[in-house]
Order: sequence, then structure tokens, then C-alpha cells
Amino acid sequence: MKSRRGVPPHTSPSQTEANPATAPKPHAWRLKWLGLVGLLMVVVACLWWWADSEQPGLENTWQDIRFNSGLPSTPALSWRLDLDLPTEGSQVPNTSDPEQFVRQIYAQLGEGERAQALATASVLVARFPNFQLGQLLYADLLNISSSQPVAWSDSEELNAPSLRKRLDELILESKRRLQRDSAQSLQGKIPSALTFLSPQQTYVAAVDASKSRLYWFENRSGPDGRLQLHLVKETYISVGINGVGKDKEGDGKTPLGVYFILRNLPGEGLPDLFGVGALTLNYPNAVDLMRKKTGSGIWLHGTPSAQYARAPESTDGCVVLSNPEMQRLLQMPELRMTPVVIAEQLEWVNADQAKQSWDAFKPALDKWLKARNGRDPQALKTHYSPRYEQDGQSLDQVWPRLVQTTLGHGQSQPLELVSVLNWKDQELNMVVTMKDPNQTHPQGASYLRMYWQKENGQWRLVFQGPT
Repeated sequence: MKSRRGVPPHTSPSQTEANPATAPKPHAWRLKWLGLVGLLMVVVACLWWWADSEQPGLENTWQDIRFNSGLPSTPALSWRLDLDLPTEGSQVPNTSDPEQFVRQIYAQLGEGERAQALATASVLVARFPNFQLGQLLYADLLNISSSQPVAWSDSEELNAPSLRKRLDELILESKRRLQRDSAQSLQGKIPSALTFLSPQQTYVAAVDASKSRLYWFENRSGPDGRLQLHLVKETYISVGINGVGKDKEGDGKTPLGVYFILRNLPGEGLPDLFGVGALTLNYPNAVDLMRKKTGSGIWLHGTPSAQYARAPESTDGCVVLSNPEMQRLLQMPELRMTPVVIAEQLEWVNADQAKQSWDAFKPALDKWLKARNGRDPQALKTHYSPRYEQDGQSLDQVWPRLVQTTLGHGQSQPLELVSVLNWKDQELNMVVTMKDPNQTHPQGASYLRMYWQKENGQWRLVFQGPT
């Protein structure tokens, strides 16, 4: 539900977190600073729990993350050694993405290069002072490098539930960042939800909630129906505090399905919670409304200024990017009507497999177009489901209007297919968008969107209407 100012309510524990240090501090000062910042008070029970820790469930965190992310496997290391901060010769990533620093730190630790890891972490917090995971990594490296490390069990404050919760969030964020698929492994693959994209569909995006990733593609497909996509952006994102599968307003979940960008909202007119700006989505869509789902205001948006990124599951249902990544999206042209697939876990296929899906659906769409160009209402009606619903009305209620607006277009310019996307949940769905060159409105061309579902082996329409 939106507020009176047109902004959907978003609340999260992350919302009120203080900004970490604005610059790296000398070694000794930073260790004292740990007691002042709640986030960094959990340093000892961090991602690299030293060998003699007795805290259950945490001693294998570093080993598990390294194993699952493909980093080099090394024997357990003892961290209780003095370590001087290198000032020269350190090799650090030349990148504007702090995630590359995190991966470099883990790789260096996996190779036993503790001094290099600390040097990399020092540069990370200098370049990205509000990247809280980076601050935690650096603080923990400083702590385990000292002659008298702070022990988790020595302080009741460090065992506070709120601090442990934040630590768990940061550990999960670290795992998600390390376990992302490499660009090389995705080369030549596309999300299976993408069935057909015409050249006029500039972009398409997909969200994998299980990996906390957003994939943004530039469409280079030709008119032959074979998809050719170029991955232009792949980045960390956050979803709902209660995960995915939104059903009702206020459930703290991100919806699953196929959605489309409606508007571009600059950050100047939004509260700080939304960062540099937002792209609004058309949740609830027609199928959501048929299933009586409620809620609104599901956006892609940026991050509060005090944070570089939010926890993997921390929003009221929106998909949240870091401000630098969100800014790059907002600067792209022709964002309106960009499809955004939101999945719990994406399935990746090659272009030939996607074309098989298109070839299987295309005959049903062609038959509907042929019936639309004719004048036989009964021939047209065979393509509509008895469950068809539009504006809260059943098929029988809207049928006279559908006949009047749909039939008899044989002499008109044909509809132009823009995109076809499939989605499988309790039903098998196809979401079709077509441009109508015979109609325009003040904002530009007119578009028709249709939702098809498979019933007893036959594709039938459950909704059609303007976008």
C-alpha cells in the first residue's frame, strides 16, 4: 500500500543503521573503534573463526564458504599471530566494485597470504567506507592480527541477539557474493523464462533470489526468433525480509513472476531509503489479481546513503541494488516496458532450447491472430479460458466488448510482436506483449498484453488488455 506521498511503506532493521567509518584508521585506533560501532562488535565471531574456537556452528564458516565458492582448499590456519600492515607492493583490484575486493581477500586468505589480505581490506574500506561487509572483514583481520585478539566469549555484549543477527546477515551476504556464477559460466546461456524477444525490445532483466543476483541483458536478437542476448550487468541485490513468493500486502516478500518496468523515479523526489532512484514494476499483474494477491509499490531501487548494500533478505518486497549500480540502470534509455523475471532460482538454457519453447507456443498465437482478423465470434472464443477475467469481470460479462474490440482487423496493420515470456508455477503461463500500430496515445505507441495459460494441453487466454 502506498503512502499519501505515493511512496510504498518500507521498513527494515537495516534502515536505521549508522554509517560506518568514513575513512580507514590506524591499526590501534580501529581496534578501539570496534567497541563504538555495534556492527563491528561481532568481529571475533566473523567469517574466519580461529582454530580453537568452541562457538558451535561458526568454526567451519570460512571452510564452508571457501569450499562452496571454488577457492583453493588449504589446511586450517592459525590466525593468532602478529601481522604488520604492508604499505608497499600490495596488489589490489583495480575496480569500482567492492565485491571484487571481497573475492580477492578470500582468495588471499585461502592461499595463506594474510598480509596481502589485510592490505586489500585496508584499500577496500578506504574506497568504500559505507560498505559494511568490508568494514567487518577489515576489523576482523586487524583483530586476529593482534597479539591479544578480542574473544567472542569474553563479552556479553557481543552475544546480543541483534548483533548476532547482523553478523548472520553479513555472513550470508559474503556467501552469496562468493558463490555467484562467473560470467564465463553463463556465456551463451539465457534464463529459460525468455521465449521470444523482437529487436524493438531493448533490454530484459532477471533476478535470482537464491543467489541475490540481478542479470541485465541487452537484446541483440534478430527477427528469426532465436534469442541473442548480451549480459551488460550482473550485480548483487536484496529481496524481501521474508524471502520471495508474495501473496498479500505486508508479508515482507518479493513477488515471483514476470513483471514490467513502468516508470523511472529520480532519487531527488524520494526519501533516502530509496537511494538514487527507482524503477516501478507492475505488481500485481493480471494473473496476480486473478489469484487475489494484494500489495503494491514493488520497485527496483537504490540503497540508503548510510549503506553500500543491504542484507540479502531485508526489504519489504522490493528488489534493492547498491546506489552505483542503480544509477547505471537509471541512465539507460528505453527502460519502460523492460521485462523483469523474478525467480527463486533461475534456470539457464541455450538459445536453441529457448527457441523450442517459442516454436511450441507460436501456433496457438498464430491461430488467435487469424481468428482476430476474421469475423466469427465462436472461432475467436475457442482461444479464451472459461476462467478469463478482466477488470473483475468474467468472460461472459466482458465477451460482447471483446468481440467488438477484437474481431474484424483483417484490413488493419498487423500487430507487432514485442516479447513472449514463460512462467511456471501452479500453471504454465505465457506473457505476450504486442504493439498495435493502428492506435496511439499521448505517451506514444499503444501496446496489448496477454496472459495465456495451458489448459488440458491447449493454450488459452486468461487476460488481454492495454499495458
